[in-house]
Amino acid sequence: MADEKTYTFRCTVCGYEVEVETPELPEDFECPVCGVGADMFELVEE
Repeated sequence: MADEKTYTFRCTVCGYEVEVETPELPEDFECPVCGVGADMFELVEE
């Protein structure tokens, strides 16, 4: 089992979820569903 922590972010507009290995999304990240930027995503607390 891998020890790598992943962070889940949810789009506050459409609900799309993405898993990344960093505690922040890249500045230029865009939601592939509705097109909003990283500032419209929130970290999902497990």
